[in-house]
Amino acid sequence: MIVIPPAVEFEKYFTNLAKKTWTQYMDREPDTEIGMRKEYKTLTIVCEMTMEDTLLKVKLHYRFLRDTLYCFVEELEV
Repeated sequence: MIVIPPAVEFEKYFTNLAKKTWTQYMDREPDTEIGMRKEYKTLTIVCEMTMEDTLLKVKLHYRFLRDTLYCFVEELEV
């Protein structure tokens, strides 16, 4: 998975969040990945995380491109 965070200095946090969220979602909805690959769909998930005592609300955009999973992280206003 390639994660594109909104800020490079917090790349580790966003990468961990993206991987954990993807794994949890695929455990609940395993057929989603097949649909994303066949129909070229984007999965978006909105979630909140606490980072250095600050609450962040983010939208994760997951999409396959040439069999590689990308996650673009969009930071939302709280």
